[in-house]
Amino acid sequence: MKSLLIHSLLSGFPVNPIYIVEENGTLFTLDGSQRTSTCISFIRNEFALSKNTPPIVLESKENGELITREYEIAGKKFKKLDPDVQVNLLACSLEFCTISGYTDDEVKEMFRRQNAGKPLTGKLLRIVNESDAFSDKIHSLISHPFMSKLMTKTQRKNGTDKDLIIQTLMLMETNQEQEFISFRGRDIDSFVTNHSDSIDADKIETLTAAMDQFNESFEGKIKIPVTSIPMVLYSGYRVVKDNKSFSKLVEMINDFVSNYDTNEEYKQYVQSGTSSAENVRRRFDWWRNKVKEL
Repeated sequence: MKSLLIHSLLSGFPVNPIYIVEENGTLFTLDGSQRTSTCISFIRNEFALSKNTPPIVLESKENGELITREYEIAGKKFKKLDPDVQVNLLACSLEFCTISGYTDDEVKEMFRRQNAGKPLTGKLLRIVNESDAFSDKIHSLISHPFMSKLMTKTQRKNGTDKDLIIQTLMLMETNQEQEFISFRGRDIDSFVTNHSDSIDADKIETLTAAMDQFNESFEGKIKIPVTSIPMVLYSGYRVVKDNKSFSKLVEMINDFVSNYDTNEEYKQYVQSGTSSAENVRRRFDWWRNKVKEL
């Protein structure tokens, strides 16, 4: 798909506009961020075009005559393209459409309609259906610097960080009266739709405080398996809430990461069906018991 976008620009095929909204002087992409990032990435020689990319035909004038030439671009990075092809690509433009004067609900509806011709992923549907208040809470947490130490750029780009924060909140809201321990798509959707607006602001502050301490405790990237990140964040939340030793929690997490490959007891909960209530419950209980021992 990336290669076809570059081919479309060079061949003159129409490319849909990028829709953006402006808020407090900052531009946010509503639809089309992958098109812009693909163009930037290709020009920076970060990927080569697919070997199945068709050739392109460019026209130019030489001595007053219109000359048509075919260029092979398959399998090439930007720096390997013919100079004429490079010049033509750099001369291409993307159309940006700024949306203004609309309410948040209308912007979400426009996003839904823009994507009406293709199925939205569960992550995108949650963005469309969640409340503004919940969106603000999630945004404040995924923007925390500690998330950059937990996630890869690809994971952050595809919205995995957002789902992991939601899963953490689900664990925080689990108690004797209600359980949110299934991480299957429909159960996350149900939580966002029916319960997310009732999350107490104090809990968000406590989780943020835990992430502050995590960020101070880990200098660089920490390789925690994605399936365990909500449990780690929840553990930080509980330690701060219960005034336990955060340094001991950090030691426990370092030990968990170092010995993960040989932790057969725990790994049986992440072999298959990792989002099922049964396996989430087992991972959840494992971490809660560890926190109780601190």
